[in-house]
Amino acid sequence: MHVGLRIILDAPVDAVRDALLSPAVMVAVTKPFLVYRSRDPQGFPVRWVPGQPHPITANAFGFVPSGDTHVDIDLYEVEGVPVQRDNGGGTSGLFGRMTMQHRMAVRPTPDGRTMLVDRLTYRMRPSVLGVLLWPGMWVIWQWRALRMRQLAPQWKRPRRAAA
Repeated sequence: MHVGLRIILDAPVDAVRDALLSPAVMVAVTKPFLVYRSRDPQGFPVRWVPGQPHPITANAFGFVPSGDTHVDIDLYEVEGVPVQRDNGGGTSGLFGRMTMQHRMAVRPTPDGRTMLVDRLTYRMRPSVLGVLLWPGMWVIWQWRALRMRQLAPQWKRPRRAAA
C-alpha cells in the first residue's frame, strides 16, 4: 500500500531540503494526527544525520500509543534530483507490524519554488490491517501537504547548525 504527494512549495529547493532534515518539521506536519516524541534522553537532534538512527515513539492524537520506530536518514540523488529516504522501521506496537519505505524528492520549478514528491510505501502484518489503516494514512498525508504548504514560506533560507 502507499500514500503520496506531489505538491509545489513556496520555497527554494535548498531551503525545503534543509527543512526536511529537521525533526521539528516532521513533528509540525503530522500533529495532531500523530504526535512524535524522541526516545533519546537528550531529545531530538537539531537535524537528522545520515547514518545515525534516532529512536522515536508516536501517539495517535497525542494519547493513543502507535508504537516505537526509528528515523534513519539516507541522502542521495537520482539523475540529479535530491532524495531523502528514511530507512527506519518499527520496533513495537502498530509500527512493529509495519514494514515501510519513506522517500521524499525535491526539484526546482521554473519560478524558483520547489516540487516535493513524498511517498510512503508500507506493508502490514496481517495485510488486512494495512487496508484498514489506508484511509487514515491518506488523511495524514493530506494534512502533511496542507501543513507543508503553510510552513514552506518560512523556509526561505537553509538554517545553519549552531557552532
